[in-house]
Amino acid sequence: MTNFVGLSSDSGLSDVLKMFPRNSEILLRLLDEIMCADGELSRGDREAIAAFISKQNTTPYCVFYHTLFSEVFSGPIEETNRRIQPLLTYARCLHSKNGDEIATAFEAARKAGWGENAIYEVVEVCGIFGFINTIVLASGINTPDGPMHPYPTVNDLKRSYAAMADGVRN
Repeated sequence: MTNFVGLSSDSGLSDVLKMFPRNSEILLRLLDEIMCADGELSRGDREAIAAFISKQNTTPYCVFYHTLFSEVFSGPIEETNRRIQPLLTYARCLHSKNGDEIATAFEAARKAGWGENAIYEVVEVCGIFGFINTIVLASGINTPDGPMHPYPTVNDLKRSYAAMADGVRN
C-alpha cells in the first residue's frame, strides 16, 4: 500500500517525484550523471552496485529495477557481481559506516586492481541510492510482481534518468 495520497498500487518512482517536484529534477539529473556518464565503471557495473546497496537498504523496488538494468547493460548480474566483488564489499562497508572496515575494503579493492576513480564511483552510487531508497521506502510504492513487458533495451535505458527529469519538469 502506498503512503502518499494520490499514489496508486502501480505507481513508480517517477510518480512520486512528480508529486513532489521541488528538488526532483535536480535529483534525477544528478542520478543521471552518476549512473550514465563515462567513468571507470560501466553502466551495468553501477546498476549492479545500485541493486546491491538497495538490497542493503531493504528496498525491493530498487533491487528489482537496478538488477534488471544491470542485466540489460552487462548480462547476468551474478557474473557482474563476481567481477566487481571487491567493490560490492566496499559498498557494504560504506553502508555499515565502520571506518576501519571501509579502509580495509578500500585497500582490498585497490589490491584487486580497481582505481581510485572506480572506488569513488561506488561512493557516489551508494550516496545517491541512500537518498533514492529513502524516497521509495517513504512512498510505499510496490515492487513489480513479474517481468517487465516490453523488456527494456540498452537504447531504452540510455540517459533514462535524464528522461525522467524531463518528465518531472513537464
